[in-house]
Amino acid sequence: MKSILETIGSCPIVELSHSLVPSGKKLYLKLEQFNPNHSIKDRTALGLVLAALKSGHLAPGGTVIESTSGNLGKSLAMIGAAMGLKVIVVVDPKVSSTAVNWYKAYGAQVDMVNTPDGQGGYQRARIERVQQLLHEHPGAYWPNQYDNPQNPAYHDEVTAKEFARLDYDVLVGCVSTGGHLSGIARGIKRDRPQVKVLACDVLGSAALGGAFSPYLLNGVGLAWRSANTHLDCFDYHSLIDDHHAISMCRILARESGLLLGGSAGLVAYGALQCLYGSSAKSVLAIMPDSGTNYLDTLYDDRWLEQKNIHLYGVEALRQDLQANEFKRSRSGRDLESVPSLSY
Repeated sequence: MKSILETIGSCPIVELSHSLVPSGKKLYLKLEQFNPNHSIKDRTALGLVLAALKSGHLAPGGTVIESTSGNLGKSLAMIGAAMGLKVIVVVDPKVSSTAVNWYKAYGAQVDMVNTPDGQGGYQRARIERVQQLLHEHPGAYWPNQYDNPQNPAYHDEVTAKEFARLDYDVLVGCVSTGGHLSGIARGIKRDRPQVKVLACDVLGSAALGGAFSPYLLNGVGLAWRSANTHLDCFDYHSLIDDHHAISMCRILARESGLLLGGSAGLVAYGALQCLYGSSAKSVLAIMPDSGTNYLDTLYDDRWLEQKNIHLYGVEALRQDLQANEFKRSRSGRDLESVPSLSY
């Protein structure tokens, strides 16, 4: 290999062997933490930068400015260092100190937004700051992971091919910008239309509809629905609260040796909901990132206590999973008609 960028992709799939997986069913996990920056955002960032260079929207040696809750900033910073681009990442106070140091290690500039928007979130405030910075840096490129069609297009054309190597009934992933799940789902359904897709989101996010309210998980959820969230790609959806997602992370770390990020814990729980509440025999779940990003938050008992997070044990989770009602959309496509599986 001639560049670190060539190591992006080809992430392994493992079968989860845990008592929470129903007897006779299979749960496969696609571990995106094996990308160089330990998240699926390496793929997204690479796709966006390559498309911009090809189209001329980004000049060689130019400047990239993007809003991020953590992982995309790391990926863009790495790519900027490898390609000789200047990178400015716009973040908010929810970002970890580790992530900030990560950006700086690659030479990226960090711009912090400290005032939330009128709804109590930071995403809109970050984007407003991006717009200001674009005026201050003429010729700079904004990848706009939220609305840039090159985001799902890259995952459709490239990432989805890795998901065609295994037989499964349902593909499960999380919704943030919508790009990776919409793109992968579209690529899979083109060749295997029988595969269903479950879109998981954090309770409080407005990406799948409903009112926004603050939540703790990073890297998942939005205060609005981005243009890259293609509802026609999803057959089911589930809203999962911080408590269940974080509990899932802690259990899988201690009992399966899997150190996962909060969005991955959310997806793992959603995948189990599907296995418990539907006829699906096998599920492939996209684990977006590693827990190494969250050792000082999700995996810190003091932080959990400060945030009033209740950790559920295995039996408590099993009871909730057995009680959930998982239903398919009546139309199979109309996401708005699917009952939300909130806990």
